Amino acid sequence: MAEENFEKDYLVTEDRTAKAMGSGGLDVLATPELVAMVENACYQHLESEIAKEKTTVGGFISLEHVAPSPVGATITIKANLYERDGNKVVFSFSAYEGEKKVGKGNHERFIVDKDQFLAKMS
Repeated sequence: MAEENFEKDYLVTEDRTAKAMGSGGLDVLATPELVAMVENACYQHLESEIAKEKTTVGGFISLEHVAPSPVGATITIKANLYERDGNKVVFSFSAYEGEKKVGKGNHERFIVDKDQFLAKMS
């Protein structure tokens, strides 16, 4: 299987800060928002290649958030899809603010049938 590399940019806005989210007291990129950026990049990468009745859901993420980023910064998620095992898809990723690495980790998503997945709630 060939590896797939891709990237996506995000802007750090006031509502994405630790102070706004309540995950900290500073106006810097919140760790939960960095997680959301990674999940969104990986989700969008997969959406174009799966059937309309399917989607992907996050199942696991490991993240090291290693440097702060201010409001106005552009965060680039650089991801590598390196494993497919049945319905499981595994990514490694790094997050950058310009040349500065601000985060890294791994993310697993699972391809699911939308109706079958939602039926599990009842």
